[in-house]
Amino acid sequence: MCYESECCGGSSSYRYRKFVIGFWFGLAILAVITVAVVLAVGYGRVSRLKVAVDDDALTRFTATATAVAYNLTVSLVVVNPNWAMAVTYRSLAAAYLFDGKRFDVVAAVVSSGYKQPARRTAVFRLTSGSDAAPVSLGKDGEREYRKEADDGGGVFDVEVDISGEVKYQLHNTWCRLEARCSLKLQLAAGYGGGGGGRVVFQKTTCDVLRSSMSGC
Repeated sequence: MCYESECCGGSSSYRYRKFVIGFWFGLAILAVITVAVVLAVGYGRVSRLKVAVDDDALTRFTATATAVAYNLTVSLVVVNPNWAMAVTYRSLAAAYLFDGKRFDVVAAVVSSGYKQPARRTAVFRLTSGSDAAPVSLGKDGEREYRKEADDGGGVFDVEVDISGEVKYQLHNTWCRLEARCSLKLQLAAGYGGGGGGRVVFQKTTCDVLRSSMSGC
């Protein structure tokens, strides 16, 4: 037999322990839900990479119907906007085109497995040139070159097509990365370009093509 005072005291202690256990159990469930939401938001949805060209140096550019002689340095900037996911590159290359015809391809990532952390910017400085890069410009392309060289004051419309394969952290799919950068390249002074100072380059944002692959 127990007196009321004793029973009340025991009941109060039991209720307190029950409250504490329930509190910590509820807190644990809330923590699990929070982690699940963070993982779903951070790793479930992919934000596409952003690509731009923020500098160039063109010191030679001559073209015929069948060949292009050039020296070009391009600073290719790739931004990973994902706040949680790193990006692994299997390949990355830049193809140069004049009048819609490709005349050279330059590798930006030369070894598989290059990793770009989340919210980081990677800068690839591509330097290339050729005395006679083969190209099929034809007569129309050669006329376009002469027009831009003479009437355009040595400002050439060159397209840079970016292509590669990337994989986002915690994802299994290798995604195609494709972007197009339409550049107006000024031949530097002293190499046939106009003006007496260094050419000021305007940063160009590239058009990243939307992938049709699931998860990319």
